[in-house]
Amino acid sequence: MRYSLLEILADPVSKTALRLEQSPSAETGEITEGALLSQDGSSYAITNGIPRFVLTEDNAQKQTEDSFGFKWAQRDSYESEQFLSNYHEWLRGKYGFASDLEMREFFGSKTRTLEVGCGGGLSASVSFSGRDQGQEWVGVDISRAIDIARERLGHIPSAHFLQADILQLPFQEQSFDAIFAEGVLHHTPSTKQAVKSLKPLLMPGGEILFYVYRKKGPVREFTDDYIRDLVSPLSPREAWEALRPLTKLGQALAELHAEVEVPEDIPYLGIKAGRQDVQRLIYWNFAKLFWNSDFTFETNHHINFDWYHPRYAHRQTEEDIRRWCGESGLRIIYLNEQESGFTVRAIRE
Repeated sequence: MRYSLLEILADPVSKTALRLEQSPSAETGEITEGALLSQDGSSYAITNGIPRFVLTEDNAQKQTEDSFGFKWAQRDSYESEQFLSNYHEWLRGKYGFASDLEMREFFGSKTRTLEVGCGGGLSASVSFSGRDQGQEWVGVDISRAIDIARERLGHIPSAHFLQADILQLPFQEQSFDAIFAEGVLHHTPSTKQAVKSLKPLLMPGGEILFYVYRKKGPVREFTDDYIRDLVSPLSPREAWEALRPLTKLGQALAELHAEVEVPEDIPYLGIKAGRQDVQRLIYWNFAKLFWNSDFTFETNHHINFDWYHPRYAHRQTEEDIRRWCGESGLRIIYLNEQESGFTVRAIRE
C-alpha cells in the first residue's frame, strides 16, 4: 500500500479516518504487512501490500467471492493473445470508445479512478496506462483476485489495490472523478444498492461507467436459474468440472455451422424473426452454451463458469437501470443495449 492512499481511506462502517499502525518504508513508500486502525478501535489487516476490508456475513456473497477468486486464478484460460484482443475490442466498443488509445486518454484525463470488481486487472490493462502524470488508479475486489491484479499491475507506481465489498467501501465521499464497474454490480446482493453505494464516492461532475446483465427471455431465465441452483453449492473446482459437458455441447452446436430461418417474431419467448445460427439461437434463448472458435476450450469454459457458478448474478431491464440512476442523482449520458447486457455512462449531478 502506498502512503498517499491514506488521504482518501475511511473505515467502511463508521466512515471515520484510518491511521497506519506503522510508517511506510522510506525507500519504497509501501507497507507490505501491518494494519489500519480506526478511531473506534477496529483493525484492518494489510497483507501482501493490500489492505483487507471485507466484512460481509452474507453466505451467498461469500460464495460469489470464492467463485471469482478461483476463476481469476485460472490465468491460462484468459491471458492468451487472441482472447485479450477480442476482449479489448468488445470492452472499448460497448463503452463508446473508438480505440484502446481513446479509452486510455479518457481515464488518463481523470485525477483518480476507482475500479470496483477489478478481478485480475483485465479491464485495467485496456483502460489504465499508468503513464499519465497525476493519474491514479485504485482497484478493489472482494475476492483474492486482487492479489492477481497486484501481480499483474503492481509495477505501476500510481496503482493501488484493496480487498473490499462494494456495499461497504473504505473511502471518503467525493474521492474519485471516475468510477469503473465492469460486470460486477450484478454480483452483489442488490444491483440497485450497488449503484447507489457508488454515487457518494464520485466528485460532482464525475462519471461512472458500468456494465450489468440484461434480463433474457423466459426459457433462458429459467435455465440459468435452474443450472445455477445446481452448481453454485459446489466448490469452484467441482463446478468447473461439472460444467464441462455444457461447454462441450456449445462446441458441438457451433461446429454444425447450421442456420435456421425463424419465420416470425415469438415475443413471449423473446425470439426475433430471421436467419440465425443454431448455436447462437440456443445460446441467447434457451441456455448459455458459449462457444467462440477463436478461443481455446478452457477459455470458452471460463466464460460459461463465470456465468453459472456465482450465486449472485442478477439480470436487469432498461427501466430498472434508468430508475436506479435517477434515484441516485446520476444523469445517464450513454446507454448501450446488447443482448448480453447494458453498458452505462452517467454523470453525478
